[in-house]
Amino acid sequence: NGTTSVNQDGTEAVICVDGIADPLVVIHENPGAENLSYRYVITDAATGLILNVVNTNEISLDGAGAGTCQIWGWSYRGVPGNGLDQVGQPLSSLDDLDCSDISDNAITVIREAADGGTISIDVNATTAANTSSSLRIDGEFEVTICVDGIDDPIVVSHETQAENLSYLYVITDNSPEETILNIVGTNEISLDGAGVGTCRIWGWSYRGLGGREGALNTFGGGSLQALRDADCSDVSTDSIVVTRLSIEECNLLSVEDVISDEDFSVFPNPVNDVLNISYSGLNGAEIEVTLYDISGRIISENTSNSQNNIQLNTSALSSGVYLVNISDAISGDTVIKRVIKR
Repeated sequence: NGTTSVNQDGTEAVICVDGIADPLVVIHENPGAENLSYRYVITDAATGLILNVVNTNEISLDGAGAGTCQIWGWSYRGVPGNGLDQVGQPLSSLDDLDCSDISDNAITVIREAADGGTISIDVNATTAANTSSSLRIDGEFEVTICVDGIDDPIVVSHETQAENLSYLYVITDNSPEETILNIVGTNEISLDGAGVGTCRIWGWSYRGLGGREGALNTFGGGSLQALRDADCSDVSTDSIVVTRLSIEECNLLSVEDVISDEDFSVFPNPVNDVLNISYSGLNGAEIEVTLYDISGRIISENTSNSQNNIQLNTSALSSGVYLVNISDAISGDTVIKRVIKR
């Protein structure tokens, strides 16, 4: 089957727990005792306790859930219950019986469910990998690069409970459909060549599906949901937003802040429906807030004398990058901040 891997000498297998049977066909050699009975004993790898005794060499363990077990061969004659009476006991309880012998070795079976886990920017590695000063990291899940012909490698990392399954990174657009643009096998991802726009990087845990090339041929251009729905496949719970700006947009965002960052906050960012803007500067100051799209077109203007939050309704905005300009009407101080609309 397509989701099971076996090592070269046949003593270790990894199966994907996905509700589909993953039969392992095992063989044994016991010269001199061919006329005695022979069955297979399954034990828990952690405790050594007997989980089951089976009389077939085609063994499916998907229903056991995630975990690790071992399959042993058992040669015997005249044991009441054919070993089932020893379920829950140590393997030695069978080995110690009269006319009973356990194989010298076992097959280790690692049972894992696909787990996309979590993905994040490796901030230190990304900083070390970049010679471009235009890359800007905003926490673990947002990064901005300038499309200027210079690679801006983003180093990502992931955590998964399925360490023995395959793991790749999926790049989608930022649309609600989450259209798959590419699937990459490296955690150092450069997107300068993709041009201006916004995309997301996801982690993808899987087994089978034809590997990177096969998955790209099958799922490329389609919705990320198709990967979520595939057998032995799981996408990370979070993603990294990569905003790719033109040189002109990068220059616009390089305006120096005049108002202290400690006085001004915009949240949440990225935003869905409501953007909160707070300013804790001069008491009684008249604060003007202007929202621009990235081309410089004014989207909204607001004025407030309150120290409370100013709220902007962003539910009707298209996904993309916007600029918030906040200014102190009395002092003339101003600051520009970038906001990403999901």
